[in-house]
Amino acid sequence: MKLKFTHIAVLTLLSTFVSCKGQTKNEKEPLTVQEVSEVAKIPVPENGFSNGYLDKDGTLWFCSNGGGVYHYDGKTFKHFTEKDGLNSNQVFSIISDYKNNLWLGTQNGLVKYDRKYFEHITLPYQDTTSVWLDKVYPTINPNAVHSLATDDNDNLWIGTAGGGAYKYDGKSFEPYLTEIGRKQEDSLYHNWIPFIRKDNNGNMWFASMTYGGVNRFDGKKFTRFLINDGLSDNQVRTIYCDKSGQIWIGFNGNRNSGLTRYDGKSFKTYSKEDGLCNKRIRTIHEDKNGILWLGSGIGNLCVFDGHKFSEFEYNGNTFSEILFILGDLKDNIWFGGKNGIWKFNGKSVIEMTK
Repeated sequence: MKLKFTHIAVLTLLSTFVSCKGQTKNEKEPLTVQEVSEVAKIPVPENGFSNGYLDKDGTLWFCSNGGGVYHYDGKTFKHFTEKDGLNSNQVFSIISDYKNNLWLGTQNGLVKYDRKYFEHITLPYQDTTSVWLDKVYPTINPNAVHSLATDDNDNLWIGTAGGGAYKYDGKSFEPYLTEIGRKQEDSLYHNWIPFIRKDNNGNMWFASMTYGGVNRFDGKKFTRFLINDGLSDNQVRTIYCDKSGQIWIGFNGNRNSGLTRYDGKSFKTYSKEDGLCNKRIRTIHEDKNGILWLGSGIGNLCVFDGHKFSEFEYNGNTFSEILFILGDLKDNIWFGGKNGIWKFNGKSVIEMTK
């Protein structure tokens, strides 16, 4: 069954993230942004968008798969690329810290942006000269940052694409979760952490795509959850904490995976037999009405009201290949991916790209 919204579409925009001690910044001077183009709508980059982030001031940031990042202030977009100071135009994640610095995770590592200068922060180097890694690069690249989050102690947590996670206190990196999951063909783990989430109690949750399941850190120890504990699969793609504190877990879509919910005591999985639109879940978001929005990255955008799953449809259109969903300060829902970015205000879907 499809969820329908039949209001007239609005197609125009109004006025439109081995311990390494010591400082790890590169030797180059930070790059200041001098001129940044401002446009009402942005062309979709060749490989689309990868992520979105609601900043503390209510503005929005959008990461792209090769086109840099875009900042939206409610009227216009500003575009930042390597020429402005990024270390890569392939950006996977973005987060702000307690000092209002912005951190970006890219294919080439970590970037700090103090709202004026871009600074490249060097991760502890990991050797990638192996025959097996050559086959899977850049999917597995331990020097790439795929996920970012901050904890209640002002630490930055960094999830890599094959090197586990790091905790960064601004001076040194401390490694975690480097040897969990399944060993690869070269007899090493290469733990890939595509997502990190802080829950309502300050615990940090880590997804592992290399069969490491879900790992929860309470500030002292890690607790690992696998299939035997109640997960529907050990290849975990995303994690979401809803308003009531329940943890929702999305998987890569293999085997008997589905949408798994953890209430702090037990796990429950919703499968395609329960109406789940797609076994692969890349992004989860809860709106102001308690509706869960689910993006698979391949199939159509899906919503779950706690009883029934439905494809989201607007004026006869569905929205496919959605990689991120987020809400803004006005309770609008933003979603996007390979084909563009849209905003849903509860009545109308507005296309924000061209």
